[in-house]
Amino acid sequence: MAGGSGVHVHGDVEGQVVVGDRNVVINAERGSSVTVRSEPPPFARRRARPAGRALPYRMPELLGREGELAALRRWLSQGHPVQIYGPPGIGKSLLLRRFAADAAARGQDVVYLPAAGVPVDDLVQELFQACYEAPDYKPAPAVTQQLMASVHALVAVDDFQGSAEDLTELVAATPGCDVLVVTAERQEWQEGQEGRALRLDGLLEEPALALLTEELGRPLRGDEQAAAAHLIATVRGHPLSLLQAAAALRSAGAGRMESAGAAGSAGLAVDERALAVGVAGGLSDGAGKLLRILCAVEPLPLSPALLSVIAAGPAGPAGAAAGAAGAAGPAHPAGATGAAGVDRAAAAELEALRLASSEGGGFRATGRLAQLVAERTGPAQDPAVLAAALVGWARGATRHELAAESAVVRRVLEAAALAGGHGAVRDLARFTAPALARSLRWGSWRQVLGLGAGAARALGAAADLAYFTHEEEARRRALGLAAGVAAGLSFGAGAAAGHLGGPASGHAASQAVSHAVGHGSAAAGKSGLSSFAANPVAIGTAAALLVAGGVFVAFASAGGESPRADPTVPITSFDPTPTLAPTGAPTSSAIPTTGLPTATTTVPTATTAPVTTTAGPTTGQPTYGSGQCPPVPLAVGSFGPVAAGEQDSKSVTWDSYWECDDAKTLAVSDPTAWRVRATSCPATQKPGPPRSASGPCVFEVVFSPPASAEPGTTYSAKVTMLDDWGHVAMTLPLSGSTATVGPTGPTGPTGPTDPTEEGPSPQPSEPAPGA
Repeated sequence: MAGGSGVHVHGDVEGQVVVGDRNVVINAERGSSVTVRSEPPPFARRRARPAGRALPYRMPELLGREGELAALRRWLSQGHPVQIYGPPGIGKSLLLRRFAADAAARGQDVVYLPAAGVPVDDLVQELFQACYEAPDYKPAPAVTQQLMASVHALVAVDDFQGSAEDLTELVAATPGCDVLVVTAERQEWQEGQEGRALRLDGLLEEPALALLTEELGRPLRGDEQAAAAHLIATVRGHPLSLLQAAAALRSAGAGRMESAGAAGSAGLAVDERALAVGVAGGLSDGAGKLLRILCAVEPLPLSPALLSVIAAGPAGPAGAAAGAAGAAGPAHPAGATGAAGVDRAAAAELEALRLASSEGGGFRATGRLAQLVAERTGPAQDPAVLAAALVGWARGATRHELAAESAVVRRVLEAAALAGGHGAVRDLARFTAPALARSLRWGSWRQVLGLGAGAARALGAAADLAYFTHEEEARRRALGLAAGVAAGLSFGAGAAAGHLGGPASGHAASQAVSHAVGHGSAAAGKSGLSSFAANPVAIGTAAALLVAGGVFVAFASAGGESPRADPTVPITSFDPTPTLAPTGAPTSSAIPTTGLPTATTTVPTATTAPVTTTAGPTTGQPTYGSGQCPPVPLAVGSFGPVAAGEQDSKSVTWDSYWECDDAKTLAVSDPTAWRVRATSCPATQKPGPPRSASGPCVFEVVFSPPASAEPGTTYSAKVTMLDDWGHVAMTLPLSGSTATVGPTGPTGPTGPTDPTEEGPSPQPSEPAPGA
């Protein structure tokens, strides 16, 4: 179906969350909406002990790593973050877990984070939630850093796959913690972090021989000593290679080896490929199938629930064929998760051969030998079929289950996209995206939206492409990343042209879509939307125009308006914390005039001299800590009547601009009639202290009623600026109206208006999701 998938998402994926200073309403069918909050941030209650994931319960004894453990203890006690790096199978994760288990036994708080396939911002959110009780709340990075400064725990991050910049972000989010991270390759520390890096190499001969003996379950015989020493030297003491060779030898039959010493010695194979042939030849069919499934998502672990779903495959042969062809097959019925169960005998067989391991209830393939053996047991799993199977599971999964499996879902989506399974990718992304948004796994959400958009574009599915594009724009606005982000802007399933670029750009974008769609069709009953949906080139061109212009025009025919987050109603019952709660901003001109710094507003018009208005301070200014800038409410900025389609502007000089204020967050709550931009605000350090900056902050406010506005319509809005911790630091209420039409024309300014269209100040950029 070119026009859309017909996907109907239900369950517990809809609701409201707080992201930084914004309310976000998640609507799985019609898209999300974003509004600026007028309340303090939700209260984040510190947990008595971190509630993160438990360490794996099986902790084998470490052999030959006493020196490495001592180095970790020394560096961390000196306040250095530490990374452990080295090739796969060398024992990095085991070293990290042993160190973390020893720290926990000594009474230290430990937060253990398995990080394979998890974006760094999701790791930071999981870390925050492990240390604070704050459901449905994703603080701004500066607020997270401030809250985490009081947490003193060991943060043990396993299988971290991010970049050096990601590692810097992770360490910055844990200023009061000891940080120990496992990486595959060494990442350079940012200047000033003074981190340490431990390269993990193979075992020396004595502990390596002890490891072989332990795995064999018996002492090495005299004729086996030379073969064992040769194996250790060849693999350079690589622990996993030693374990897999010994496991293969043990699996071949201990009794036979005891009576045939020469055969036993030869069994300690050095040639990995020869070993793979021998192991694969003795593997059962069930173990071979299970190993191929695990290798399809390697190096990620698979939970028993997903293992059973994937093993069962799409419902019936038609589902598998449809998945391979790029269309989503029939779904599993709700509640089928786990019905097929996991082949426990096959899992035990793979674990005995050290080809797979079970950790925290999940299974994963281990090492290169596992891949080589899987290749010799049958054809690899078709990624499109895997994706089609997960679509059925996603229909009945809760948002918590979807969030917990987000790394596997993204891994399958990426593989299926490369294999051309666009239908399954589109459907799985549609089911998963709102759950990730609702669960505040926004790094994964961004990646899933990008994969879904790419699949929708390949399918020519206009409604789905519109959904993914809209959700990415909502995500960026909520995080303050979209160029021209504006407070209070809501997204709906209906057309919302002109929200950013003003009426002109909105009209141009609408015309571009209308031109691409057309107003007729040769086929009877085929709508313009359907014609558009059948043309992927037109979709890509129009979507690019819409995003570049900051305009969203819905292609979906969902009908109705999406719900808008009400900024006047708290979405949680949290009590505001005194150190984080900003003073409520005034909403009218009845502002006391003592105690706060002043702001001067100059109003240029074509017929009168500049008018200066002054906002005075109020009394009773509270004491502020380093985590909040003193909030400053300014007097109402009133505009005279302005003709519909015209504009008037005022330059505001804010003398009480502080070092802790952030001019980049300047925004206005109603961008349909108002625009604001900073013109000359001094650069400030971040985070800055609550003291005056080097000069005033000057910004311009433009009032431009829509061309379709009725005469005499009143418009009100609020300009806000946040501080370095994400709190509202400045508010400026605005008021204006459209001119009434008299016998000689509209009232209001008679001189020419400034035709220059100004946009908001640039916001931090972020790469767009991949297609």
